[in-house]
Amino acid sequence: MICVFDCESIPDVELLREVYDYKGSDIDVCEIAFKTQESINGSSFLPLPFHKIISLSAVICDENCNFIKVVNYKEGLSEQEIISDFLHYFNKHNPKLVSFNGRNFDIPLIMLRAMKYNLNASAYFEIQNPKYNKSKWENYRSRYSENFHIDLLDCLGSFGAVRAMRLDIVCKMANIPGKFDTSGDDVFRLYYENKIQQINDYCQSDVLNTYWLFLKYLLLQDKINIEDYANLLNVFFDKIPQNKNYTDIFKDYITQELNRL
Repeated sequence: MICVFDCESIPDVELLREVYDYKGSDIDVCEIAFKTQESINGSSFLPLPFHKIISLSAVICDENCNFIKVVNYKEGLSEQEIISDFLHYFNKHNPKLVSFNGRNFDIPLIMLRAMKYNLNASAYFEIQNPKYNKSKWENYRSRYSENFHIDLLDCLGSFGAVRAMRLDIVCKMANIPGKFDTSGDDVFRLYYENKIQQINDYCQSDVLNTYWLFLKYLLLQDKINIEDYANLLNVFFDKIPQNKNYTDIFKDYITQELNRL
């Protein structure tokens, strides 16, 4: 089983207030934190402990990479419930993980926030389990192995040699939709406008982009051929959720891609 995953986060305003004694509304605290961080290092991106997970999506596919479904873990519920639901699935199934920058952001964030709620992520740390072919050198934390976690940013960027790559731009370059109506910078405002469904749909669109990029990566590696790729795209087309804000654009792009093959 393969799990292509991504999470969306907002500033942890409670922690920011506790550490820095910021005043004002939640949005005020977010904006103060962004401006302060930007003045320190030129980027408004907060240190990892100050991120709170509000959405976690995944494309689930079989061992042959056939698209099965796209899901949100405990959609719309608390951070603790979202992470607990994901880790329950993860510990039970030990899926191969696929991400874009998941090794540097999503996984460390999930593990940090799991500690806040005293949750168990045993499958991630396990290094001896013959059932899943885990060993000291082959496990989820092995950076240069692709058997348990393929971080496409790491793999395509030669493990840090190239850093200036964003999912949106890489996807657009590769004839994949990328971002089209929402970006990560919009998420915290959408959250405080109670537009949780829009955030979840955005998170789903990110994992759909990542899944498709993963298929192209397999094609690049010659692990699948053009016929395999076309078959996988047809399955993807048939099973993509209907009546989502991303449905038509993904179907249009898939049709165009199939016509190019």
